[in-house]
Amino acid sequence: MTDAEFEDLLTRLDALVTEFEQHPDPVTSARALEMIQLVDAVHRAGLGQLVALIRRRDPKLLEDASQDRIMRILLALYDLEPGGDPVRGAFVPLSQLQASARLVRAHREDPR
Repeated sequence: MTDAEFEDLLTRLDALVTEFEQHPDPVTSARALEMIQLVDAVHRAGLGQLVALIRRRDPKLLEDASQDRIMRILLALYDLEPGGDPVRGAFVPLSQLQASARLVRAHREDPR
């Protein structure tokens, strides 16, 4: 996947999250946001274990991987950057969804 394709995915995901946050039916909004949290929890748990294994066996590999733009965004999104705190939990509260979206946008705009 190219950086541009990844950017398109993030843009579309951000638009969908915003759409569901503002959905006129509160039940639909809540269920959609719960689904996002559950998908996040599944991905966070698996990626967290993978990153922990890499940190134990070859921390340089994780550092090298984090130099890739797509990997840097993904690691940041799940609070798994090298040198960062270990996984804080397997669940993103609804109140953090917008903060996570802002973080992703900031990393997308970072030209590194």
